Amino acid sequence: MAKPIKMTPILKGQDAVNFHRNLKASDSIRVSKDVLFAIKEDANKLKSLFKSRK
Repeated sequence: MAKPIKMTPILKGQDAVNFHRNLKASDSIRVSKDVLFAIKEDANKLKSLFKSRK
């Protein structure tokens, strides 16, 4: 049986303006190299956990 179609929210007026403003602001945010390195380390730890279970 098919899943019901969910209604897509539509932004109007000030909500749309705020959404686009937040998109532009998030484009200029950069993540430090230390944070990226920590994320990669955590990902490698998770990979090693899954490898050991097989």
